[in-house]
Amino acid sequence: MNRWRYIHWQIAYRTSKEEPFRLVKNPPYAWAADPFLVAYRGKIYLFAELFLYRSERNGVIGYCIYENGEFGEWQVSMDEHWHLSYPNVYVRGDSLFMCPESWQKNEVGIYRLVEFPGRWEQTECLFRNVRYVDTTFLEQEGERYIFTFAPRLPGDEGNLLLFKKMEDETVGSPLVIATDRGLTRPGGNILHQDGRLIRVSQNCQNLYGEGLVFSQIDSLWPNYQEHVVKRIFPKDIRVETKKEILGVHTYNRHGELEVIDIQYYQSSLTEYRASRRTHKVFLNKYRG
Repeated sequence: MNRWRYIHWQIAYRTSKEEPFRLVKNPPYAWAADPFLVAYRGKIYLFAELFLYRSERNGVIGYCIYENGEFGEWQVSMDEHWHLSYPNVYVRGDSLFMCPESWQKNEVGIYRLVEFPGRWEQTECLFRNVRYVDTTFLEQEGERYIFTFAPRLPGDEGNLLLFKKMEDETVGSPLVIATDRGLTRPGGNILHQDGRLIRVSQNCQNLYGEGLVFSQIDSLWPNYQEHVVKRIFPKDIRVETKKEILGVHTYNRHGELEVIDIQYYQSSLTEYRASRRTHKVFLNKYRG
């Protein structure tokens, strides 16, 4: 059965730093990662990537609702012909917007929710003909900033870029603010904590999902500066599970509600069969 072990992700949450994280049940057809929280029209929603390992082996965006201290069933919210992840959701006015990672489309787009669960319309394209991932926003003192990671694919090396949105809604030239793969890739929203701005990043120094890094932003523009205030590794996280936690790479919160994603091995005959089926289809497609 060990040869049928696969890396899975799952989201966990807590409402007090004194308690362990509790798992949000994965749907039966996917595992979930990249959690984002948003309050919208009186409810708290959890959006995440759902990786459909049973069939398409592709990333879609799903959501569930937080009620009475727990999260409900997952529903698919956005499904495209390209991989989707990192569903950065936010409210502006009375509308819900999302900026998902969609590097396979070679652009970074903004989508507005038209109708639950799955009607979205693209309202803006921030960047075209680029492969930026994990785009994260910050509004500070009337100015709007965009953090995004430009990877050198394949792999986790690349540059963390910082853009500033102009008054005419255009985006100016970027600053390269980090190149160390232990700090470059965003791992969640910018946190406002005790008058400080804390940037969350993924530690990919030695492996993907190695941990989280929290850095205090000391200066934004045009001379960006930050310093690390905390590092979290899988061994530091208390989760109500018997699984061995191998990785973590996203953190977000809304009030006292915190969410992370954890990585572990999962024995899965279903996934083994799906991967074999996908491999066979691929070979047949390109066989002379």
